[in-house]
Amino acid sequence: MKKINTAMTLTAAALAMSLSAPLMAKEFSYTYAELGVADVETGNNDGDLFYGGGSLALDRNVFIRGSLGFLDYEPGEYDVVSLGVGTPMNLSPTSDLVLALDYAFADPDKGDNDIDTLTASATSRTWLTNNLEGNLSAGLAHQESDFGDDSGAIVGAGLRLYVAPQISVAANISRSFVGDLDTDSIGVSGRVQF
Repeated sequence: MKKINTAMTLTAAALAMSLSAPLMAKEFSYTYAELGVADVETGNNDGDLFYGGGSLALDRNVFIRGSLGFLDYEPGEYDVVSLGVGTPMNLSPTSDLVLALDYAFADPDKGDNDIDTLTASATSRTWLTNNLEGNLSAGLAHQESDFGDDSGAIVGAGLRLYVAPQISVAANISRSFVGDLDTDSIGVSGRVQF
């Protein structure tokens, strides 16, 4: 509950600070480095994900991205690696639609129940004000593990506040409907874009 209150406070502060400036069109960056933490809950199990990653725009139409993470989760710990490719499409002077395909691999510290996940997603990036970006995402994921295969939907939303033109902080929530139990995640991150 404390993490939810922190995210709500960040969101309220971001809205209050940024509503006073007129909206100006500007491009989104797809080259950046970031660090983040998230609270992850599945059923009665709760864990914390710490990660670092980035994205590199190969040109205006294609980017690659990846991350390395550590999930401290009941009943064990996981190393998490993800790699992906995406393409942004300009919808308006203030909005992009991002189509992406990502692969994630989770390796447990005990046993050999690796989890492989392939996700196809669509994400909107919209300037709400000159320094506040809103995101909505939806996707389909297929997951394989020693316990079997499963597919399902993933949805999410977030706000990103630019405290300087190249530096931003974000709060995000997401829900995964893959598997027998839904997985909820709420996180915060910091990003430097280039």
